[in-house]
Amino acid sequence: MTPSEGSTSQPATPPPTTSEPLSFDADFGTALIELDREECLELLAAKSVGRLAYAAHYGARILPVNYVLADDSIIFRTLPNGAIFHHALNSMCAFEVDDTDEFFESGWSVVATGFLELATRDDFEHMRHGKLPQPWATGNRRTFVRLPCTQLSGRRVVGHGR
Repeated sequence: MTPSEGSTSQPATPPPTTSEPLSFDADFGTALIELDREECLELLAAKSVGRLAYAAHYGARILPVNYVLADDSIIFRTLPNGAIFHHALNSMCAFEVDDTDEFFESGWSVVATGFLELATRDDFEHMRHGKLPQPWATGNRRTFVRLPCTQLSGRRVVGHGR
């Protein structure tokens, strides 16, 4: 290449896309049902593993925890100096529990939001069946925390199956 031809070492710019997102109306024989607060609490009480979502200075985190429901609060144990204790305590958090059946293409999901706080003695008195949360993870998870279900929403998908 001669100096008069110049250098073309810059990468080519891809052409802009003009395609629309894929969407269509179709009846697959499924139903989406909004759940009321009472049914959401019943579904939360039926499970013992959920996911806590919170924001940390390094980004959003979602961690699984073993829990129990005490009235309308989710109680679980955490490390006294762990990430949840340092980043989620006294912060707005979300907690999600779900169940799916891939064969029948159905399932449900419940999401609770509230400020995560230390559990109180009253919380222990209100735990259903007197059961304490038992973490599967190792470590000294001796700090009990609670997430009051300040906002609670849920949805159920009833599928048609295969």
